[in-house]
Amino acid sequence: MKNDLSITNRIIYFFLIFFGIFTIFYQIHFDDLWLDEMASFWIADPTLLNSETIERQMETDWHNPILFNLILKNFLKLFGYNPDFARYLPLIFGSLSLFMFGLISYQEKKNSYFLLATFFACVSIYIIKYSQELRPYSLILLTSCLNIFFFMKLLKSQKIKPFEIFFFISFSVVNYSVNPFTLIIFFSQIIYTIYRYILFQDKLKMILLFYLIIFIFFSIFNYNYILYQITFENYMLSSDIKNVLDGFYFPRFFGSKIMGYLYLILLIYLIYKNRKIFFLKDNNYMFFLILIVFCYLVPLSYGIIRTPVFHDRYIIFILIPLFVLIPLLISEISNSKLKKIITSLLVLITLSNHYIEIFYRVHTKPEFKKTLMHINKSDTNNIMFSIRDHYILVSNYVRNIKIDQTSQFIFSRYDEKKPLIKKFWLFCYTTDPDFICDISYNNNFEFTDSKKNLFVETKLYKSN
Repeated sequence: MKNDLSITNRIIYFFLIFFGIFTIFYQIHFDDLWLDEMASFWIADPTLLNSETIERQMETDWHNPILFNLILKNFLKLFGYNPDFARYLPLIFGSLSLFMFGLISYQEKKNSYFLLATFFACVSIYIIKYSQELRPYSLILLTSCLNIFFFMKLLKSQKIKPFEIFFFISFSVVNYSVNPFTLIIFFSQIIYTIYRYILFQDKLKMILLFYLIIFIFFSIFNYNYILYQITFENYMLSSDIKNVLDGFYFPRFFGSKIMGYLYLILLIYLIYKNRKIFFLKDNNYMFFLILIVFCYLVPLSYGIIRTPVFHDRYIIFILIPLFVLIPLLISEISNSKLKKIITSLLVLITLSNHYIEIFYRVHTKPEFKKTLMHINKSDTNNIMFSIRDHYILVSNYVRNIKIDQTSQFIFSRYDEKKPLIKKFWLFCYTTDPDFICDISYNNNFEFTDSKKNLFVETKLYKSN
């Protein structure tokens, strides 16, 4: 690899970014929305007053700050209240984050291995999938990238510039306001700043002042959420400790168990081989290592002390130190032949895994659109919901799905009373494998057609 920011390297960099954005866009509507995504879509209804938006947030998405849903609300106000349009907001956030991995790497060490960091991000099936999901994870990744980029810029600057201070503080406050797990970055930066001050007597007292300013503004903007947070007796999802022990989530981060353990072993090997470099003054590798350790240590400790909270997507920002540190440590290998072999093998196997993950991807979310398309082919458009849980979220989402320009379904809620219509589709959604999609008075209605998709089933009934 060339060791400068040549025209060739710039072209490769932008090509990788284009490839990554194209891959996200290619399957943007691969899956329908899952329940937590439906919650965001319901909360972000642009016709609501701000007070009503806050009420919905506290009702269905109480464990998260409201920032992402407010951004989504304004986005939908501009482009229309349509779940297909909503998908493009996380796509924008995820696409912008792809630019940052190479910039962070090049900021740390100005060699062409920033291309490898960019490559890891642009072919990451994990980033691609969460850039297609209507949740704050792609925004978390973007704001975390910006936070870390300007943090590294402050550390590298001989003379700190006002705009660097402004952007570091601003992106830090925004980042920590998207999701409380991003505070792991905050604590990691504080620990690393103290570490450098103790070992190298770096003039970093001013940065400690910035942390105080960040904390004050974060507390002001998130005061109500912080008070609400400390009342939580449990989190939305139970802790996923089994997958933590199975390779520290690396199989999920890198697309498969084989790829996950390969990268985990490689990272451990590179850290051990370059262990002395971590304690040098002229690099910030220790910060990335501290952040990786804290990404596991903090949630696990919180789970022991208060309530289990750990899930891989909550720490999506761990991809930043992983994708940046691995190329940096490879570049430190003195044996140029070994360096080229490792780099070539990583590119080859990662591209192969990327191909499999994209072209052999399976559906994992409820297939509402397939069900509605089947109904659309029939001679009746009457749909009666039979939804055991989360009726408001599911019905709101389904009502706003657009199959084609001519589709106009008539929706109503199914209850024990006899429907006035003579022909209708019973529309069922459940994650319960034992749930039976049926009506309670079969003597009055004749079953004539059905369609069962993933988590969704519909049956056509007509009166006798």
